Amino acid sequence: MSSSSITKLHAFLTLGRVSNLPTVWTNCLAAWVLNRMGQELPLFELPNTSGVGALSFEPKQWFWIILGSSLLYIAGTTLNDAFDVEYDRKYNRDRPIPSGILKCWEVWTVGFIQLVSGATILYLRADVSGIYLILLVMTILAYDAVHKNWGGSVLLMGGCRLFLWWTIATAGSDISQELSPLLLVWSFAILLYIVGITSVARGEATGTLPAVPWPFILLYIQFLLSLFFCIYSGRWIVLIFVLLLAYGIWHGVQQVKLKGKNIGRGVALWLALITIGDAVAIGLVVPVLGLLALLGFPLGIILQRKYAAT
Repeated sequence: MSSSSITKLHAFLTLGRVSNLPTVWTNCLAAWVLNRMGQELPLFELPNTSGVGALSFEPKQWFWIILGSSLLYIAGTTLNDAFDVEYDRKYNRDRPIPSGILKCWEVWTVGFIQLVSGATILYLRADVSGIYLILLVMTILAYDAVHKNWGGSVLLMGGCRLFLWWTIATAGSDISQELSPLLLVWSFAILLYIVGITSVARGEATGTLPAVPWPFILLYIQFLLSLFFCIYSGRWIVLIFVLLLAYGIWHGVQQVKLKGKNIGRGVALWLALITIGDAVAIGLVVPVLGLLALLGFPLGIILQRKYAAT
């Protein structure tokens, strides 16, 4: 492979924010587990952990889930640069397109190939709900198209994670299209978490923070939900995960308060912490799988050293 090809490959991996892929994978696992284990349970009620035997893992199905969801995520971040090309030519000339590493038509082409491929794989091979999948794809495109000009686009970014959860929750012919109350509670918590992150990240380029503190409050909602479940259910085994999540969020807040480039560092940490939030949600139901999800955090941190998370 020539040096030019290697440079282009690295640029596409950078555009694809591959360091955030572990958060996509743990989101998929959390959604899949919580929807199956939470069927027919009332709101805020946790299933008996002994029911884990009812989960039927099929490696082939999970290969398609991981591949399809990864392609959709990478497509969204790749097309983000395609939509933002004029802005980047004025303010971010070091981005792959303005710097000349990639041509605009290449980014558009690769991005849409990834988007169509990911959606096709999830629908045909992972057997997900077509309705939720369409909502996911439309929300990805809507965010990319309007995020520079509309402050409310932070809700669309949160919606991308919400509809990813709903889409993967329905994967497989062994589950109904109905979403469990447990799944809905956690998916809306991750939506609010992402809204908080995105609201702060909007000031990364200028080195400024939101004028009001509500985005920081949103970051702690998932922690409070986790703490509630630990106390309400008495499943103290995941408390260490909950405290780790709280410390990570707090540390990120202290980081971004320094402003400047520190905002990006804090945002990157919060993104990696998505995996710990997922580990808590899964651990409350299936502790062993919660430990598996926890591995996503160090993996994300390692990938961030080579590929920027924002």
